[in-house]
Amino acid sequence: MHHTLGTLKKIVEGLGKTLGRNCEIVLHDISNPDSSIIAIANGHVTGRNIGSPATDFLLDLAAAPNENDMVINYFTKASNGKQLKSSTFLLRDEKGEVIGALCINIDISQLLGVKDFVDDLLCIDETENNAMENFPNNTTEFLQMMIDKSLSIVNKPVEFQTKEDKLKIVAYLNKCRVFKIKGAVDFVAKTLKVSRYTIYNYLDEITADETT
Repeated sequence: MHHTLGTLKKIVEGLGKTLGRNCEIVLHDISNPDSSIIAIANGHVTGRNIGSPATDFLLDLAAAPNENDMVINYFTKASNGKQLKSSTFLLRDEKGEVIGALCINIDISQLLGVKDFVDDLLCIDETENNAMENFPNNTTEFLQMMIDKSLSIVNKPVEFQTKEDKLKIVAYLNKCRVFKIKGAVDFVAKTLKVSRYTIYNYLDEITADETT
């Protein structure tokens, strides 16, 4: 574990107690995306705990070519139905590589109920800044989430996908570090209806293209 993560790990519980039970504080180590949570306070907000996977939103942010290390005050919905106001802060090492993230998720479900009541009285209609973010609870859910997201890139049934389509899917999953997970190659191969050796060949092609 990088020393930055080790330092932040010590303050997660304190932040959770300071900000209250409706505020979840999460520290991720994305070197293990299917069990990235290494510290969490008030995990009841999203129903997660230490060892739970990263979200798709976090992996997309970490893989983005720009250096936008902060996404602040976006709205999302946990798998348990709670409405959240969230902020994500990427953490980098001395080389500028993303090593993890500190995330804050505030349960605003009750506040939104009050807001809806007030807005109805005042006839206010505003557009919110919503972000799609899924909160998987285990490796299987994580892999399925990432597969579903990658399939949406080409937006074709598997039976009609070309090699180029499947290369795009594998490239996206590789960029999000999915293939670091044990069993991911077989999971993806089964979904794309190819052999595991074909997936390895795709990965070799992608690596070769990146180095040329």
